[in-house]
Formats: sequence, structure tokens, C-alpha cells
Amino acid sequence: MAKNKSESPPKDEPIINIVDRRSSLIDEETRDEESANIDERLPTYVEQLKQEAEEKDKRLREYIAAYKEKSGENDDFRKRLEKDNDVRLDQFKANLFARLIPILDNLNRAIQTTSSNKEALQQGVELVAKQYLRELKNNGVEIIDTQNRKFNPNTDEVVMTEDTTDPAQDNMIVEELEPGYIFKDKLIKAARVKVAHLKT
Repeated sequence: MAKNKSESPPKDEPIINIVDRRSSLIDEETRDEESANIDERLPTYVEQLKQEAEEKDKRLREYIAAYKEKSGENDDFRKRLEKDNDVRLDQFKANLFARLIPILDNLNRAIQTTSSNKEALQQGVELVAKQYLRELKNNGVEIIDTQNRKFNPNTDEVVMTEDTTDPAQDNMIVEELEPGYIFKDKLIKAARVKVAHLKT
């Protein structure tokens, strides 16, 4: 096959290759601009962490301020409650003393009559005791009944014992030496009693 002369370059002419680099330069410039825009739009990782830390710090300060405010309210409420309790306690004491003073007045009257009449002294002291007992009953204090019953360690205190041969009398209260008192199911003073003990 014969080769065409037009297809092969002549030997005298130099070979020129033209490369258009404009498109690659334009691509690099647009890429640089886009990355610059991304850098402007999005913070770096460190800046993002810094912003998150600032936000958390701000929230923490808000929580601390709210806690201090709430704590201050609780302190104010506690102080108000203590003050109210003190006022109530003072009123209770004033009422108690107002009830005790007339009893003391009667006791002083009884003491004044000792020189003139011993019978009047006895009557005065009995009157004071009755008045005192009445005040106790009016305020919910009750005397512990010890008549015809067995010894109860929850309300009684054994001071003396007495031997007995009757098994039915074992552990029975023989005599009340001092009365006991109870207030709303709470023992104020145990009854001091003498108890029968079965002699074996």
C-alpha cells in the first residue's frame, strides 16, 4: 500500500503542540474562590468547639443564677417558717403561764393562812391540787388508772413488791404510790406502784 504524502509531516517543519491551559487555570481559580467561600461560611473545628464551649458556659451561668435564686427563696422560706414557729411557741408559753399563774396565786394564799389556821392551809392546798388537775385534764393530760389491774411495763414502774400465795394475785398492782400521767397516748410520767409477787 502506498502512503499518502499529506499524512506524514515534512521533515523540515518543526512539530508544534498547543496546549490550552486557560481552562485549568480558570478551574483552579474557581476552586480557590469556592474553598475561600467555604472557609468564610463554615467555622473551623476549633472555632466550632470554642462556640460550643461558650454556649455551654453561658448555659451553666444561667443554671447557677437560677440555683442561687431558688436557694435564696428556700432560705427566705426557712427563715419565715422559723419565725412563725417562734411566734407560735411564744403564744403557747404565754397561754400556759396564764393558766399556771392563778394556781400559784392560790398556793400563795394557802401559805399566808398557815400561821392562823392549819385547817385553812389544808383546804387551800387541796384547792390548788384540784385546780392544777383540772388544768391538766382540760389540756388532754390523763391520769393512768392503776386500780384492779396487772402491772404494765409500758405505763408502770415497780417501786416495791409484796409476796403473795394466790396465783391470781401474781403481778397485780397492790398499791399506787405515785400517779402516772399520759398525754395523747404518750407517757409523760410512769405510775410508781407496789406489785404482788407469787411466792414459790
